Amino acid sequence: MSVNSLFSDPTIRVWGDVPLSVEQLIESETQRKDSLDISLIIDEDGQPKPQHHLTISGGGANGAYGAGLLNGLTQSGERPEYRLVTGISTGAIIGLYAFLGEEYDDKLKSFYTQLSDQDLYQTRYIWQLFSSSSLLDTAAFETRVREEIDRELLNEVKKQYLRGRSFLVQTTNLDEQRPVIWNMGAIAMHDSPEAEALFESVILASASIPGIFEPVLIPVNVDGVLYDEMHVDGGVIAQVFFIPEDLDIEAVAEVEKLNLKQRGLDVQRGKESYVWLISNARIGASWHPTALSITDIVSRSISTMIKFQGRNSIAQVYQQSQLTESSFNYSYIPDRLPDAPEDAPFDKIYMQNLYCYGYALGLNQSHWNSDLPNYAQIHEEGAAHQMRNGATSIRDFDWEQLDSGLSKQIQTCLLTIDSE
Repeated sequence: MSVNSLFSDPTIRVWGDVPLSVEQLIESETQRKDSLDISLIIDEDGQPKPQHHLTISGGGANGAYGAGLLNGLTQSGERPEYRLVTGISTGAIIGLYAFLGEEYDDKLKSFYTQLSDQDLYQTRYIWQLFSSSSLLDTAAFETRVREEIDRELLNEVKKQYLRGRSFLVQTTNLDEQRPVIWNMGAIAMHDSPEAEALFESVILASASIPGIFEPVLIPVNVDGVLYDEMHVDGGVIAQVFFIPEDLDIEAVAEVEKLNLKQRGLDVQRGKESYVWLISNARIGASWHPTALSITDIVSRSISTMIKFQGRNSIAQVYQQSQLTESSFNYSYIPDRLPDAPEDAPFDKIYMQNLYCYGYALGLNQSHWNSDLPNYAQIHEEGAAHQMRNGATSIRDFDWEQLDSGLSKQIQTCLLTIDSE
């Protein structure tokens, strides 16, 4: 089976910037309507179950926060089974393990606490840049991802997909300048080496920061002509996403209602619905001196664009939550936390501390926010902290400033990591 024959399956991917048609919805549900796990939707008394949807943002090494948060939720006993999981960039990696469930918590923890810069990439020599598509040689990262994803893992994704759960990943088709939403469960339905390779490529592409990580080329055949589509980080277009733009919410509800009726079930009362957004980023504006140099100006400009793009993405997820009558809940990294070292963006100590902070929050359900961020307040809190605290490294940060007793929780968590 060729990759192109996979694309003859219309359920595998859709454009993320156009409405999903009713025909596409019906097509995507046809292959799993007979295997739908009713226990996802109704309880033993025939009453609707709350529906939980998880959406995870990009953020590179900051994904350690989301990883810790999810594992903390597991430990608290409050982690739900998510009906829908979506991810962009590092959120796609976290999303894969989150979709597969608590049994994969150890793999999630290991990925974000045991790896560092040298495990993921090599810096190219300056003369290599003229013939390269990225600043970094990310062959080590690609090898690690492709070795982690195998047919056994795809079978688990397939199993969950057939039950009625979905895992979606967004990439950016750079040739088309458009977002692509990939249905990872539909890919896993195809039992072939090509499907496995495509699944891996999508995860890699979603995390391929343009110019920094190497782009991913996906071969396609159009009108008998074979060529490569260039896909990069979904974060080029959005930092986080919930559902495709302008999705017909009522049509989605009707399709599921029809599937339930065919199984002899008629659920009258509406289901409670929750959207849980994990932002692996600092969403507030922060002061930092910018040198009068091309590299500093470009770098600072790009980071500013990403920050405000992230704010727009959160606002869009909030609006979609309202449209779907879902409770909106989000979690983010406080601005007062020191960032990763500039010369080591995947510093292991930084990621371990951030993982443990996320883990501590996962144990405490009250940390979730339900309204849109108050950016003015976040900015004021961050600015006030900068004036009174000189910590530039996360290992020197006073965790008690965030919450009493947090330092002890962080240290206990770090000890468990060190002992592994």
